[in-house]
Amino acid sequence: MNLSMVDRSLLLATYFRGNTLDQDRWTSCSDQVLTLSLFYTSDVSHEDCISRFSNRGYVSRLCDDEGRLCQQISSRYQNLIDLLDRQPLLLEGGGDFDTPAYPTFKACRLTNEGIQLVPQLVLLFPTKPEFPNWPDRRTYPAENLL
Repeated sequence: MNLSMVDRSLLLATYFRGNTLDQDRWTSCSDQVLTLSLFYTSDVSHEDCISRFSNRGYVSRLCDDEGRLCQQISSRYQNLIDLLDRQPLLLEGGGDFDTPAYPTFKACRLTNEGIQLVPQLVLLFPTKPEFPNWPDRRTYPAENLL
């Protein structure tokens, strides 16, 4: 399987911030996945990542002054869309990713096969920050991921 470091960062970020397989309804999470992925690839600092997750109103920081997605988020969002197309056995999208919309209105989650990669992925990246005001959907993987 040919995955770039950005792909791997998106998969690991989806593990922590994405929807879970047992959820009956999709909930918006792609903006969170993108932000954590940017931390993993050192495109945002530890402090900036924590700041973005300090409250749920951080979404406005995804856009520039004219309401367009900032370049950093826009580029990573395109990476996520491409990964959904290339690796449907690892990652699923909730919502119409073919129609332009802010990532705050989209969702993603790992498949069972994607979850099996997580123990390898956590070894590639720094330990993620804790977000006390916005807890992760999962903790660091134990022997039994499901």
